[in-house]
Amino acid sequence: MKKTIIILSLFFNFTLYAQESISKLNYAKIEISVPENCVAKSEYEIIDCNGFSAQWLFFNEEMIKQKVNEQFQAQIEEQFEFKKKKSIEFTSQNQNFKGTKYELKNGTYRIIGFGRINDIPLLLNLGFNKDPKDNNNLTEFEKNFINLK
Repeated sequence: MKKTIIILSLFFNFTLYAQESISKLNYAKIEISVPENCVAKSEYEIIDCNGFSAQWLFFNEEMIKQKVNEQFQAQIEEQFEFKKKKSIEFTSQNQNFKGTKYELKNGTYRIIGFGRINDIPLLLNLGFNKDPKDNNNLTEFEKNFINLK
């Protein structure tokens, strides 16, 4: 229970840190410009970008040892109403990630993955209106976060 409270506290700290107009995202010390007509909720979350959303949470090594990242991923999955799920591997900023792709009952898709960028462990939560079958289906902005293998 204590770990759940810590996880939720971390999540809310990230989401409450919203500014009025955010033009740059902080993706593990990499600055990514927010495209026009897209809405960033914070430096760590873009909620609407032409059918794409992205959120990431950073972890420290102690949290990884305690498997907080796995617990958080399981809690996110519990919130999904999905038809199918499958394990996938992908890269983000040329770093390997392992995760799960979900086809949700509402026809959208989610990819949750864990990896490291600039030696920073992070959990990546991506949303797509359409199935991201391959890299040809991804925009240049989306490729900042995911490249499918």
